[in-house]
Amino acid sequence: MESDPVKSMSAQSKLNRVGIGIAGLLAVLLLILSHFAPLGEAAIFTYKDENGAIHFTDDLSKIPEEFRQKSKGYRKHKEAPVSHRTTPIPSTSKETPGVSTNAAGEIQVPLIPAGGGNFLVDVLLNGRVKAQLMLDTGASFITLSEEVGQKLGIFNGPESPEIPFNTAGGKEWMPLLALQTVSAGDAKSQLVEASIGKHIKDIDGLLGMSFLGDYRFEIDRTNKLLTLKPPNKQGEMTWDGKPGNWWKSRFEYYDSSIRDFDRRAKQMLNLNHKKARNMLKTAEFYKDLKLKMQSRAMIAGVPQKFR
Repeated sequence: MESDPVKSMSAQSKLNRVGIGIAGLLAVLLLILSHFAPLGEAAIFTYKDENGAIHFTDDLSKIPEEFRQKSKGYRKHKEAPVSHRTTPIPSTSKETPGVSTNAAGEIQVPLIPAGGGNFLVDVLLNGRVKAQLMLDTGASFITLSEEVGQKLGIFNGPESPEIPFNTAGGKEWMPLLALQTVSAGDAKSQLVEASIGKHIKDIDGLLGMSFLGDYRFEIDRTNKLLTLKPPNKQGEMTWDGKPGNWWKSRFEYYDSSIRDFDRRAKQMLNLNHKKARNMLKTAEFYKDLKLKMQSRAMIAGVPQKFR
């Protein structure tokens, strides 16, 4: 039986309309899903290459495919939650480009976006070496790359003071040094502990609490500002810009560090640990820091009860 060409065309037309309708519906659904799809989580990624070097990036696609498996050294570092108030403080001084100081002595330093919600800070080390350090409130010390260490003239021997750190690439013994000064904008700290990260690549290092702990600080991520406040309360007496409790806590910290590293060095010597001599040097490192702090306290006239 012959088919009716008119009816066939009519049926085909209906099918086409149905097909177009389904395609349109799918397009709308895709638009809706793409609108509500969760955004990729901001993060900094690190991977350890075949030579043991640790590389930093905020783009997962830049990690070589063979290192994208976590067992091969790839790790993801989420943006740390901010526990500090983030209300920006208006500046009243424009003496230093990009840096401001208000009447209360609060210094605002620009933050340089580094991807993944992380920021870099321009610093000056020992008054002569410029570096950009990644702001890291979870790091105990400033950690510098070997390249920056070389610019500072740091050359560590086999028995230099060292301390073990847990890093993205595992446990690492890092050489210790005391920076004479660390400046960020108009904020300057003295005798700042730092370490040299032998496998840090792609960045100059990390700006940790050995500098930030000298201040009460706030991070304003929206306006990209780091505000550094004096450690003393309004009207509180200070010596060399620091209140009595700051001096007291610093000496207590040195005393506890000396006791702890002395004890650990003796245990390591008994076990013939290959880093025992380094640990002894670390105890001596803190004894030297304490002596230098005592000299500074005497010059500043810090009362004995605070040292």
